[in-house]
Amino acid sequence: GGSTEYPRARPAPPGEMPWGLALVAVVAAGQVSFSKHPQPRGGHTDASRKHIDVSNRSTGGLHRPTRSCGHISHVAVGADSHQTPGLAPLVWSIFSSSRSPHCIHVHAFYCEAEPSPQSREAIRRVGMEITIHVVDLERFPLLHNLSNSSAMNLVRFYLPELLPEAASSVLWLDTDIIVRSDVHDLLSKLFVGANRSKSLAAVARKKELRTITRYRPSKLGVLNVSTVLRGDAFNAGLIAFNLQQWRAQNLTQRVEALVPALQEIGLASYAGISLPGGMRAPSSQVPLQLLFGHDFQRLDSCWNVGGLGTSWGQGELLPLRVWAKQIAAWWTGKVARGCALHWSGGDKPWSGHNPFAPQYYKPVRKAAVRAGYGEIFPGTLAHDGSDYYLSWLLRIVAIFVAAPSALFLVVALRRPGSGALRAELVPQSPSRGHSVSLE
Repeated sequence: GGSTEYPRARPAPPGEMPWGLALVAVVAAGQVSFSKHPQPRGGHTDASRKHIDVSNRSTGGLHRPTRSCGHISHVAVGADSHQTPGLAPLVWSIFSSSRSPHCIHVHAFYCEAEPSPQSREAIRRVGMEITIHVVDLERFPLLHNLSNSSAMNLVRFYLPELLPEAASSVLWLDTDIIVRSDVHDLLSKLFVGANRSKSLAAVARKKELRTITRYRPSKLGVLNVSTVLRGDAFNAGLIAFNLQQWRAQNLTQRVEALVPALQEIGLASYAGISLPGGMRAPSSQVPLQLLFGHDFQRLDSCWNVGGLGTSWGQGELLPLRVWAKQIAAWWTGKVARGCALHWSGGDKPWSGHNPFAPQYYKPVRKAAVRAGYGEIFPGTLAHDGSDYYLSWLLRIVAIFVAAPSALFLVVALRRPGSGALRAELVPQSPSRGHSVSLE
């Protein structure tokens, strides 16, 4: 009935680490992701900001609620059939990266078909607040006569009307984004205090709008927006709308007037924007930047780490731009610290040959499918980057095979005639009655 007394461990001599502690340190080191750069706090996150870790999660990776909701955070996403592969990973990452997933309401917008009974049942099983909206394109002026891809790009302008009146703000996310920090915490700090009257919040770029678009003020003067070219540029793939200001000021109507005017003068888009319909398709980014380039709330740069979709151009012998992007990502540490990773560009993470997909997209996609989000958003089982290394290996092997062949062809084409070559390079011995001149 007495207590058992265990032998005490012998204290380690000064300067010597106990072997048990050393073993614990080694095991802990195996669980830590070492990086060249520490992970600092984002401007709109707190000291306990988490990044997704999907290595050993069997429950979908959702954090348990730790506090009551001060408000409901609304998040909107939209996709056509070409963009649906990104929906399940995106929506799962939104919930799994938050300490308060029960305080987030995700609105998914389609324009093609009603959600199936299987999708509705899957929403019930995952237990998160997800609403699927089917948009009637004929109802909204900007969406008339557009392809589904272009319509989904512009549907964000109608969020003040599509979302309930109780929604005072909303965060729009493109489907080529993976969230790695708490959007509920982000939205709770937007459009308050000095930023209460702001209509928009985005991550500002380092360059001015005129530098990126190369628009001439004289061409925009007829629209009375030329002065905005000196404002900050931003990417509209991750953007927050102050719905109260949009409704009060009828800002959607201003956009409806601006978009056709930009199309008429040939400035609906600009080089560098990846649009499903190409350069002629109307862009959501151009009217937003021209209307709010001087007056939007700045988000921390970690909330839109873009350019991960930089592609290997068809005219490039080697993927130098892609390699440069990878080197910059490692050197600066921006991707590893990113609150939201954005595959802006032509090479989407589900393409099967994106260099950042194996590390940052594929694990999230697998976790989303395991948690049941693939049943909510069919189409998730597309390419996930698993054949990335094989495709690059085949292309590089093809280059090394083609390069010597091309060199041989060039030499062969420049080779003089066989008779002249023999006369120049192979001196012939004089024969009977003949003499050879090598002049």
